[in-house]
Amino acid sequence: MELATWMKTFVTVADLQSFSRASDVLGLTQSSVSRQIGALERHLGVAVLKRTTRSLALTSEGQLFYESAQRALAAIDEAEATIGRSEALSGVVRLTAPLTLAQSRLIGFLAVFQRTHPRIQLDLKLSDHALNLVADHLDFAIRVGEIGDNRNLARRIGVARRVMVAAPAYLAAAGTPRTPLDLRQHNCISYALLSSGTLWRLSGHAPVQVQGNFRSDSPDALRAAALNGIGIAVNARWLFEDDLASGRLVEVLPDHPPADMPIHLVMPPSRYIATRVRALADHVIAAFQADPLLRSGPEAG
Repeated sequence: MELATWMKTFVTVADLQSFSRASDVLGLTQSSVSRQIGALERHLGVAVLKRTTRSLALTSEGQLFYESAQRALAAIDEAEATIGRSEALSGVVRLTAPLTLAQSRLIGFLAVFQRTHPRIQLDLKLSDHALNLVADHLDFAIRVGEIGDNRNLARRIGVARRVMVAAPAYLAAAGTPRTPLDLRQHNCISYALLSSGTLWRLSGHAPVQVQGNFRSDSPDALRAAALNGIGIAVNARWLFEDDLASGRLVEVLPDHPPADMPIHLVMPPSRYIATRVRALADHVIAAFQADPLLRSGPEAG
């Protein structure tokens, strides 16, 4: 069992990139963590970590062992779970999600999970770009839109219902579009990460090519631009729901809303899934399905 203990300590240090944070998570002193890593390195006959006063990184041998250790620890977790002897869930789960979805919904879901499993430490990376799950040592990702890399394991867990909005002041000055084709005469705010670019896909109408003088890769910047009367913006309804409720923004062309986008939970390919990771993923999936704004319709796969 010593080897399994050393492996768990090593994986935790590698995940957190810190001896002190790992000691907090494991409930050990920092010197105990250091001794276990030293014992593991003597057992293996190689260094698994490169340590300086300012940084900590895996050696090439450490990277290879990290992948094997993860699989071994996950297998132990799974074996214990099958006979009902697993202790309270503990350890680190690393995930990534878009910033505004996390702020609006996901962090609330995670808080509920941690109240039930306080020994789980979450490392959440927020990015609207698709991070590399393997290179960044991520257990899973929540992604909005179609999945480009089919090597990963993806499950559709919900839908991003989108909405077209503008500030009352903009519409008072530029007029309110009555049909989708009227959008061609308006200043439309572009989201740089949208795969269709300035070709807006609307329900019940052919796609419309729009134009405008403001573009950003940040949903928060799109919201700010719309609030400041720059033009008409499109994004997930969760981004604008408070502004719509207060009247700071109004919905444009409600009979032709922008096409919904799928939300997926994505895991790296060909790896065992630790019990703690599976538990959190199942919790997130259930939370998405319980939220009226996020849950998929009957047609969702």
